Amino acid sequence: MFGLSLAKILLTALVIAGVWVAARKLSRLADRADRPDVPRRRPGAPRETAPDVEDMVRCGVCGDYVAAGAARACGRPDCPYPG
Repeated sequence: MFGLSLAKILLTALVIAGVWVAARKLSRLADRADRPDVPRRRPGAPRETAPDVEDMVRCGVCGDYVAAGAARACGRPDCPYPG
């Protein structure tokens, strides 16, 4: 009645899949264009290492956690850390 054949159905499915894949790729390109600060990585290039991590220590006076190497005084007179 409508003249649907296997070839027409397969062609329609391929067109739909092609449009879907193209839309995904364009969406990714648009996301990258919106974020110019994000560096682009070549496929197969090694990923960057994680940033350095500092240990935290708890202040015995106020109970706050501060970076062990960069602890500064909190303003309390009995704070054990220098200015």
